[in-house]
Amino acid sequence: MTRDNWARTILTFMLGVGVGSVTALLFAPKAGQELRGDIAERVSNGVKQVRSTGKDLRQRAQKVVGLAKGHVQDAIEAGDKAYTEAKSA
Repeated sequence: MTRDNWARTILTFMLGVGVGSVTALLFAPKAGQELRGDIAERVSNGVKQVRSTGKDLRQRAQKVVGLAKGHVQDAIEAGDKAYTEAKSA
């Protein structure tokens, strides 16, 4: 999926969340203070989940970068060795 598609997907998702939230508020049977408390709690939980997912993704990305660096270094060493052998032949 291209970066542009990701942006559209995220924007569409956020728009859907917004519409759903407004609809829920309009049809909510709870009192205002109780409803605000529930919304604040859910937003807080959502933020915590996003942060947790972000940390997980960052750790995975760091592992992938580390592996890629190792593979690149191995390729450089193999290329140097092949060059040295070809040069001395």
